Amino acid sequence: MVTLFNDLPDLSLIEIFSYLSCVDALWCFNNLNIRLTRLLIERGFYYHINLSSIRYHRFKKILSLLRFNVIQSLVIDCYSSPLQLRCCPYLPHLRILKVKGVRNVVDVFNFAQRHAITLTHLTVESSEYFET
Repeated sequence: MVTLFNDLPDLSLIEIFSYLSCVDALWCFNNLNIRLTRLLIERGFYYHINLSSIRYHRFKKILSLLRFNVIQSLVIDCYSSPLQLRCCPYLPHLRILKVKGVRNVVDVFNFAQRHAITLTHLTVESSEYFET
């Protein structure tokens, strides 16, 4: 008996998702079918975005998959891709922002100021290699 991917129960798919980062899950399963997209939404993959492990070329591609109007928490690594902070548009529901590897505090300040109405938690980690 052969089991097709689409025949897997939701719990099995959720287990598969648990082994993937947010970006990897969105990269692999976003818009494949309505069921997978619904599971990604239910599991919070569109709400809590961690971009800290991706480089700029992949970041530019993943931007088209993100739903900016629902993002509640965002983790960015400016060391991996210094332009990540500048490329993000306004996120109306952003509550938590964590920025790693900060080289330029002005960019972080400007981004945080744009989101001051909704932002409740801000974590900034400066890079050891750059003075901020």
